[in-house]
Amino acid sequence: MTLMRSLVSSFLGLTSLVVTPFCFAAATLEPVTVGYSSFSGAYVPLWIAVEERLGRRHGLDLKAIYAGRIRPQQLLASGEVPFVIATCTGALTSHILGVKDQVILLTFINKVNSAIYSRTEIKTAEELRGKTIATGRPGAFGDTMVRYVLRVKLGLVPDRDVKMLPMGEAQLAFPALERGVVQAASLTLPFTSMAKKHGYRELVDYDKAGVIYPYNTVTALRQTPVKNPDLTERLLKTMIQGTYLFKTDKEKSLAVMKKYMRGTSDDILEETYQYTRANVEDVPTPSLEVIKAALDILSYQYPQAKDTDPNLIIDTSIMKRIEQSGFIKALYKK
Repeated sequence: MTLMRSLVSSFLGLTSLVVTPFCFAAATLEPVTVGYSSFSGAYVPLWIAVEERLGRRHGLDLKAIYAGRIRPQQLLASGEVPFVIATCTGALTSHILGVKDQVILLTFINKVNSAIYSRTEIKTAEELRGKTIATGRPGAFGDTMVRYVLRVKLGLVPDRDVKMLPMGEAQLAFPALERGVVQAASLTLPFTSMAKKHGYRELVDYDKAGVIYPYNTVTALRQTPVKNPDLTERLLKTMIQGTYLFKTDKEKSLAVMKKYMRGTSDDILEETYQYTRANVEDVPTPSLEVIKAALDILSYQYPQAKDTDPNLIIDTSIMKRIEQSGFIKALYKK
C-alpha cells in the first residue's frame, strides 16, 4: 500500500491535468479531490463544479484530477482520493471477482453514447469478419461493451470472428481508425460525431440497440459514506448543482467543454452538449434495475456476474436523503 501511495503521489505531482478552482485555501473549506477517467461530455458536471467553485457553497475546496493511465479504482484503493467519477465497470468487475469494497453513490447517465464506426469499405457488420476493431483497455468499459455488442447485437464472436486491438480511450482509438491501423473502432462522444463528420460508417449505435448501462458514476470505497456521511452528502450535492448548471446554462457549459475537450470543433461540442443534456439525470440516484442490466452485459465476459448481488454494488441512502430533503426540487423548482 505504501508503494502504491508513493507511485500515485508521484503521478499526481507530475500530471499537468490537475484542476484547481482557486489558488488559495480558505480555512473554512474542507479539501476534497475527485478523480475522473475521461474527457467526454458526461464529465462536464464535475468540470463545471470545479470551474464555478460550486463546492464552496457546501464547504468544500473541490479539486479534480484526471487519472490518466492509472485506473480510477487504483486511486481509490491508494487512499489518495475519496471519490472517483468513472463508468461503473471497475466497481462491477470488482464485485464480480469477489472484492466488494466499492459502492456507486450517484449515476449521472444510464446510456452509453457509444457506437462502432468503420472505414467506408466496410458496409455491414457482417463484413467485420476477419477485420480488426479498436477497443478500450482489457476489462475496461470500452472493451467490455464492444465485446457484448459484437456478440449479442451483431452475432460476431470477439477474438474469433473479429480481432480485438486494445487502444485505450476513444481519443486513441479514433486516430487508429483514421490511419488505417484498424478497420473499425468503438467510440464514444464526441468521437462518434467526429467519425460521422469525417465520413466513417456507423455500424451500430449502442443506445439505438437498447443498451442500458450506468455509464458515468460517483464511486467510493464502502467505508467512505459510512465514516464521512456529511462529506459525501456535500460532494453529491455539489455534483447535482454542477449538473443543474450544465443543463440550464449552455454558454458556461460550452466554455467549460471547450477548455477540457481541447481541439473539438464548435459543432461537435454543440452536438455533445445536446445529447448529454438530454440524457443526464436530474435525480441521479443509482438504479438497481440498471445495475442488473449491467451485470447481465458483463456476464458474457464473466459468467459469475449472474451470481453477483446487485444490492451490494450501490448505496442509495445519501442520494435518497438529498432527494427527500427537497434539495433537487428546489434547484429545478419542480
